[in-house]
Amino acid sequence: MTADPTLDEMLDGAATGATTVAPGWGQGRATYGGLVAGLLVARAETLTADPARRLRSAAVSFVGPVTPGTAELQGTVLRAGGSATTVDVKLVQDGTVRAAMLATLGQDRATAIAFPADRRNPPPALPEPDELQPIPYLEGLTPEFIRHVELRYGSGGFPLSGAAEPDFGGWFRFREPPARMGDRELIALVDAWPPAIAPMFGGPAPISTMSWSYEPVAAPDPAVPDRPDALWRYAVHTHVARDGYTQAAARVWDADGHLRAISNQTVSYFDPRG
Repeated sequence: MTADPTLDEMLDGAATGATTVAPGWGQGRATYGGLVAGLLVARAETLTADPARRLRSAAVSFVGPVTPGTAELQGTVLRAGGSATTVDVKLVQDGTVRAAMLATLGQDRATAIAFPADRRNPPPALPEPDELQPIPYLEGLTPEFIRHVELRYGSGGFPLSGAAEPDFGGWFRFREPPARMGDRELIALVDAWPPAIAPMFGGPAPISTMSWSYEPVAAPDPAVPDRPDALWRYAVHTHVARDGYTQAAARVWDADGHLRAISNQTVSYFDPRG
């Protein structure tokens, strides 16, 4: 693998247990968390060894900063039952665990009980994507990984704008589409938005994700693959922010308005006005 691999190459490498984290995906002093999660899912899928078992839930902990360079993906199958597999995966650099994921992958089961996700989770009302300008990558101002991800804000405040309220929504996708858009690619994309509380800050301040719970929702027709170049919709809601910690829940919809992921994060922040 080259020293500057593509997203596809990094994910494919992680699936085998070893990869190279490319430069240019930075988020502060660490590598973008979504990419890290995508690498962990890639390894979990290989360890599960059953394509019919898809990612159903993932709990991610960012233990320390992942940096550009070689990384080892260590994993253990904790249990493989009749329809679901639970996997523990860790990303290790220089002998130190930098990120960990507990993931459950399960196959579809026939059931008489069904409740459509779209019934209670309509997509947010947003301006059309072509009416919104993508956030540009500005060296020293925007996170480094923004050169790889296209964000179009459609509601709420911009980060560091001193808004009175948190939360926002918009459209997003990879600037350079991956070869496919599977579970490992989607989790790598979903984390691109800043923490929901970011609009309330009036200037730069330390903000970091402590833990992340992610649950993908299967497409209405899983046999139809998602287009790698399609835009996705995003909306986030803050539950609480106090004492230097905040909890928020986000949802993601595909281009057709179907709910496709639920994302919950606990974030640590330092308010310079405190």
